[in-house]
Amino acid sequence: MNNIVKSAISTAAGKIFKLKTSQKIAIGAAAAVTAAATGLVIAKSVQAKKQDRSVKSLVLEDATRALPVSVKREPSFEESMEKSSKPFVLPQAVRKRIGLRELDDFEDTFVLEPKNKTTDDVIFYFHGSNFWYNPSRYHYAFMRRLSNKLGAQLILPVYPKAPAHTAVEIQQMLIDRYLYIVRGKGIPAENVVFVGDAAGGGLALAILQKLRYLALPMPKQAFLISPWLDITNSNPEMEEIQPSDPILNIEKLAFKGEKYAGDLALTHPAVSPIYGDLVGLPKLTVFAGTREIFCADVRKLREIAEDKNLDIDVHIYKNQMHFFVGLPIPEGEEAIGIIASELYGAEEDDSLMDISDLDESELADAIVSEAETEDGEGEIPSVEELNAIAEDAVDEFTEAEIED
Repeated sequence: MNNIVKSAISTAAGKIFKLKTSQKIAIGAAAAVTAAATGLVIAKSVQAKKQDRSVKSLVLEDATRALPVSVKREPSFEESMEKSSKPFVLPQAVRKRIGLRELDDFEDTFVLEPKNKTTDDVIFYFHGSNFWYNPSRYHYAFMRRLSNKLGAQLILPVYPKAPAHTAVEIQQMLIDRYLYIVRGKGIPAENVVFVGDAAGGGLALAILQKLRYLALPMPKQAFLISPWLDITNSNPEMEEIQPSDPILNIEKLAFKGEKYAGDLALTHPAVSPIYGDLVGLPKLTVFAGTREIFCADVRKLREIAEDKNLDIDVHIYKNQMHFFVGLPIPEGEEAIGIIASELYGAEEDDSLMDISDLDESELADAIVSEAETEDGEGEIPSVEELNAIAEDAVDEFTEAEIED
């Protein structure tokens, strides 16, 4: 990435707030999202056009790659064990800005209402973060956008985390919450839609197989976003993709997957659902980008579906990174349009592509929760301040020839 662009992103990131080193995804990405979503293009249009992608997605990926090593550092195993042993507490900022509330008496399961409810369908959301971490503010922002776009209520079970907890316990909690809304709340299973991202995508597919095995009610349909389908990470195509993936790491994820599996074999369908029986499941729609290692197994899933004539639609987006569907970029909004079309036959019109309902606080503060910021260090700058930084970069950059 051009040094001027990198400098502009770093400057904007530094002005927002300081992060604890345990934060995996940092404010450089949030700054890029803010600048892009307010209409600023940081001199990357030529490169984006050559890569057949939006400028917003390119700037966001560049920002992710530019994050300091100290910010990318993950917690130690001991730190993760301690944190995953504690009960989840919903950050107050998320409660206030996103609108989540507890489902009945559960302290680990939450409800999100859309601005305008237009369907009786309910989204049952399996969040990602490699089984070890709770949802980020990035996840919450996407959930709100998805709920509003589909006009559907969203249920979020925040399952217990590895390494303190393992797959059997985690999946039993998720099945219990699903059965509670179907049996306890009287919501017909045919009105429930599973949506899962990353590790949550793998969980959704594993639980579908478990529901079928137990002859329990099946949901209407499932959407898997950048799913982790095989925790062994043994697909050789992953190694080819790894240099292009700015977020995921094969070895680190394999270790986390091993701890998540507990006593189960790593190829057991409960933890690596691509090895399970995929016949007799509701329709699956799967999204992945070519710049994420999980794309390798999504391609494998597509081959299985074609070979066995299964009802699985796979959408692979060129030059998109992990969880691109959850980002406020054109490719992500297009994917939400596909979800709406699959469920309701809605056309992918301008209303589905509009991201004007994202406010400044959601964009600038999308990633970091209150608990993950250092007390008293830094404030969120206004959009005007971020714009000024980006405009300075553009002014300087346009004096030189745009590089490929």
